[in-house]
Amino acid sequence: MKAIPLLCSLGFLMINLNAFAQHHVHQDTLKNQEIEEVVVTSQVGITKQLEKEQRASKQANIDQILDRIAGVQMIRRGSYAWEPTIRSLNAAQISLSIDGMAVFGACTDRMDPVSSYVEPSNLQQINVNLGPSFNNYAGGLAGGVDFKLATPELSEMPKLKGMVGTGFETNSQAVQTFATMNYSSGKFGILLNGIFRKAQNYRSANEQIVPNSQFQKWNGSIAVKYKLNEKNQIIAQYLADYGQNIGYPALTMDVAFANANIGSITHTYTSNISGLSDIKSKIYFNHIDHAMDDTKRPIETVPMHMDMPGLSWTAGFYSETGYSLKNHFIQARINGYLNRLTANMTMYPSQGNSMFMFTLPDAQRNMISLDVSDRIYLTQQWALEFLGTYSNINSSIFSQEGKDQLSSMNTEDLSRSNHIANVNLTGHYHYDANLHFMAKIGYANRAASLQEYYGFYLFNRLDNYDYLGNINLKTEKSIQASLGVSYQLPWLRLEATAYNYYFNDYIAGVINKDFQVMTIGATGVKQSNNLPNANVLGAELALRLKILKNLDWYSTMTYSEGKDYQGNYLPLISPFTNTNSIILNVKGWTGQFDIAYYGKQNKVSPEFYGETSTPEVTLLHAGLRKTFSLKQNKITANLRVENILDKYYYRHQDIMKIARPGRNFIAQVNLSF
Repeated sequence: MKAIPLLCSLGFLMINLNAFAQHHVHQDTLKNQEIEEVVVTSQVGITKQLEKEQRASKQANIDQILDRIAGVQMIRRGSYAWEPTIRSLNAAQISLSIDGMAVFGACTDRMDPVSSYVEPSNLQQINVNLGPSFNNYAGGLAGGVDFKLATPELSEMPKLKGMVGTGFETNSQAVQTFATMNYSSGKFGILLNGIFRKAQNYRSANEQIVPNSQFQKWNGSIAVKYKLNEKNQIIAQYLADYGQNIGYPALTMDVAFANANIGSITHTYTSNISGLSDIKSKIYFNHIDHAMDDTKRPIETVPMHMDMPGLSWTAGFYSETGYSLKNHFIQARINGYLNRLTANMTMYPSQGNSMFMFTLPDAQRNMISLDVSDRIYLTQQWALEFLGTYSNINSSIFSQEGKDQLSSMNTEDLSRSNHIANVNLTGHYHYDANLHFMAKIGYANRAASLQEYYGFYLFNRLDNYDYLGNINLKTEKSIQASLGVSYQLPWLRLEATAYNYYFNDYIAGVINKDFQVMTIGATGVKQSNNLPNANVLGAELALRLKILKNLDWYSTMTYSEGKDYQGNYLPLISPFTNTNSIILNVKGWTGQFDIAYYGKQNKVSPEFYGETSTPEVTLLHAGLRKTFSLKQNKITANLRVENILDKYYYRHQDIMKIARPGRNFIAQVNLSF
């Protein structure tokens, strides 16, 4: 089983450069993943077939989709709502947005990342940016992910089309049912979709039940497009995502509900001025309501019953356009939002009165930013791209109750203002139509998150410490560099990337013995502080080989490593990973066989960051798909088996090393009309 991963890793070490995709596409770190008919551009041109096979049933899980992208790793706390990281950088170091809208989860334990509130059925594509990019909305020191919502189509003649489908998974007795419908005419279009998912506790290898891993949710969206005239168009969109009874086996509490309501109005102006791109302007509002819950846990495992609700709402806007001038393509965007975030805890001791406190005491942040990008085509072979961002960020406590609670720790002004300036320069050299080189250098910084500023006894399950915020944090700064190459022939395509992030004033938790623990059983208290420096480096490789006319082999590999200024290994750094897929197409049948290798991770510092080592594992998966025509309709059937050998395993970014599912059979069917 290790032969293919080891051979591929040898090639990986020999190349150790950066990927860039198609000729004259000058954003090497942008990955566009179409949800309907998958059209992947830029760096993931090599893996578009892999993503197409994975999503062909239209019932794929967002977490699994992201997990297959080279450079993206997922932090897992259970079956539901995995947390995306980019090159092992996470939380406030990256940006997660929905159609350019700033959205912030309401859970202080990061149980509800932005990705948990969207489904493939209401998305058009996923844009993954591995580094600074104009496509990062609302910041992103180390890159970001933007989930583009699907919009209605317009057609000269009235037309109605849609899809319905259902699926079942044996391991967790999971069911899902979805439907989507689009009506279009010359000036008006409406798109409706919805999906329901429900899963019981899953089983690891040998049918061992993993308790508190169940969940259910429903998600729906509506989008209305109206063409006012040849120059003006309006789109109104609303997305609702409601999750209930969500188990988190890696945490001490579950989630009673996690609800999101997201709405926006977008105006697009099409100019007849030569060189001027469409002017797109959006206003939006979103409301996230989240409640942690311990009532489903065995009473002997709950030292004290607690209610822990969280609430986040955000209002914002952006307006963007582009302009072509001779050998320049200039893009500009103005972007702003106001976010209010609050979380509290009510403790119910067996004796005495209940006790209340804020864990995030009515914090708010407003941001206004200007993004500018200029692509300069010097010759047919040489090009430069400049990216600059300026942001003004203000953070504060908006209630007297919140200020009163934090006064026990701080007597100074709780408001903070940050001026953030990021710059990035990329050079491209196209030797010919098949070979491309790239070099990039940039400077970026970020303000501390509201949790890092104002968090009050936030328990971290990874290292078993309570965490306190610190309003005196400096901005975290990073110098970033990468080198790259891509090469393609009719039967071969190769993309690789090597990168380095050198941080100053790196934000991490540091033990503070002046405070006593709040959480029963916690080891101690840490407070957010600036470390002098830290470094994260790594590389990615993607390979496509056309073995025969109908037989393709795809391989992706990633490696990353991080250390702080004392040489301690940073937490949640993904080890070497190699995934291989062999895809065969014969007479309308598509078969896929996968080998996934996850290397051991011994580069850990348990005494500083609480991590333990992770063993290696090799997994086998297989699937078969066929689309049948039924008059003017199509039926797609999909069968798949995951973890064929029923291996007991977990991956390094799985909190508390909770075992992942054992053997799982999946059956799905869709009807398109």
